[in-house]
Amino acid sequence: MVNTKDRIGKKMLDAIKELGDYVKKRERLGDIETFVDKAKLDKNTKQVLCIVFQHTERGFSYKSIIQEEYDPRKASLYLYRGGSSRGIDTLPSALITDKVEKTFRNKIARWFKDKDEALFRMIAEELEKNRDKIERKLIERYKGIPKEERRNVLITLKLEENGNEKYIGEIYVFKNVLVQDTVRSYYFLDSIGESRGEGICYLCGNSGEIYGFVLPSLRSSGFGLSFSTADKRGFSPNFIQENHWKEIPICEYCARTLETGKRFLDDNLSFPKKRFNFFGCEYYVIPKIIFGELFDEFYDIVTYYKDKEYVDGLLSEEDYLEEIVKDKEDVVRLIFLFYTQKGGGKYIDIVRCVEDVLPSWIKEMYDCQDSVKKMDIFREDNMQKMINKGWVGNFVDGLRLIGKNEDRKGLSKNNWFVKFTRDFFPSSKTEGTHDKYFMDVVSSILSRKPIDKDFMISAFVDRIRSAYKERDGYRLKLLCLKALMLYLFVVKMNLLRGEKMGEEKTVEETEGEDLESKVKQFFEEYGFHNPAKRAAFSVGMLVDYLLWVQRSERGSGYGEEPFWSNLYGLILDEKKIKGLFPKALSKLRQYRKGYSALETVVSKYLAEAEQDWNISNDETSYYFALGMTLRRLFSKNKEEKKEEE
Repeated sequence: MVNTKDRIGKKMLDAIKELGDYVKKRERLGDIETFVDKAKLDKNTKQVLCIVFQHTERGFSYKSIIQEEYDPRKASLYLYRGGSSRGIDTLPSALITDKVEKTFRNKIARWFKDKDEALFRMIAEELEKNRDKIERKLIERYKGIPKEERRNVLITLKLEENGNEKYIGEIYVFKNVLVQDTVRSYYFLDSIGESRGEGICYLCGNSGEIYGFVLPSLRSSGFGLSFSTADKRGFSPNFIQENHWKEIPICEYCARTLETGKRFLDDNLSFPKKRFNFFGCEYYVIPKIIFGELFDEFYDIVTYYKDKEYVDGLLSEEDYLEEIVKDKEDVVRLIFLFYTQKGGGKYIDIVRCVEDVLPSWIKEMYDCQDSVKKMDIFREDNMQKMINKGWVGNFVDGLRLIGKNEDRKGLSKNNWFVKFTRDFFPSSKTEGTHDKYFMDVVSSILSRKPIDKDFMISAFVDRIRSAYKERDGYRLKLLCLKALMLYLFVVKMNLLRGEKMGEEKTVEETEGEDLESKVKQFFEEYGFHNPAKRAAFSVGMLVDYLLWVQRSERGSGYGEEPFWSNLYGLILDEKKIKGLFPKALSKLRQYRKGYSALETVVSKYLAEAEQDWNISNDETSYYFALGMTLRRLFSKNKEEKKEEE
């Protein structure tokens, strides 16, 4: 009986199996090519140290240590398949991740202990007899490797006979161990024992012998599903672990095919590449192709682009996306599998699985991001007014070019909505861990599901209030602009019910030059239809003007203005907003710095909202903060500017 949590991954596993079936045939892969961990070697390994044994009349004896460059074409000859970080690997072929001598003793010499095969016993004796010599030579060779190439150096064996050297992947007894041990791992775990029986395969539906540890066994390639970790009871305390084959029964053929599909994903569709990360996790993009003949085209495109650095979006650069999407909308679906690595990278913890994503939806997301980024409000000249005169480019480009490291990190032209979402749902010791909420928003956008407006506004305000408390004006402005940009993106993607944008115009296109006309046009264009939103925003503008006056007149620093203490920590409601207006007016009269045009705007919108204040306190606070940030956007008319300044 397959439980509900496992059903969630059925479509995903089917897609990986179908991909594996195709890749096996296309690349003519045998067992060895399927089972070796080529993707891991390709990622970081640059050098290989080979312990060479020479055939003599008495058998094989240690000869030397040779160093050679790693060759991806020889992956099946090195015969590397990772195992436990503390134990031995499947074969005596291991990566140096600790001291050289420690890797040799624990991963190489230890592998040959208590082996019955005559060749293995012979090599074990030679390793023990020449241990000190081999360790010294390995260390010497390792130190001779350039520092930039010492990461994940591979130690393996070669056997020489009649002048011909053979890797262990060319010798039957070693290859046989790889196949037998891999298949055995599908139904046997040291911590539990055996789990197999007769039944129907979960994936192909055929009857026969089925195994219970297929998914956990793929940990050697980083593919142990968190909801299928057989050696942990997890969500089912009464679960009998030996009967795991009844929960997720998979036959040997499907198990091998899953390995092939998983390795293709590792090599070609695992993101982000190299040093980049997706805000704390990684992800696979798994294709679900309805008509099998399209696999050829998909395979060619994916393998062609495999070495490109995808840092500009959730899937790839636009040219790659165009190739996948073109004329295939009804026959290709994408599955996004977000995960974190556990156990030193030996298995993965699934964070979220988003299925049935249309390629055209990804492109629509790209287009929408580009459209919002180019809106008039986020132009360079407006950023120079609102943030500082030295701003370069639109809001996103400026953050990438001159922003602080915390604002630049992870930000690119096609994923700014993800970066901004992370800013409001951070994961840190000081700001708390909000990973679940972050993935909730990202997966909702990917799967085209509505997002709760109050949930988003609450997240915006929490961070904005934090910047307010720290009296960090620069940070407060950036957060308000990020919140507005993200909000507009979600609205434009039709993911917030009841929220719509107006017709986009530049401020210069507004009918008339007076402040009231500009503000009205802004409200209509950016969806500020609610009278209470307009009122809170306009009061925020007036208060920001007063704070500027106090800084100018008194020489106060940001956050040190006398009126600052009247803002209630930005925890505002209708009563407080209405009370701030007369207080601000009184203070402006004291400084003889009245701003009649703005005062008229505030009076108008407060009057309109008098009987219709139907927004939450968080929304009230949010729109007030936006007004404080965006006030200078409207300071273009010379007469108004003179009155203001």
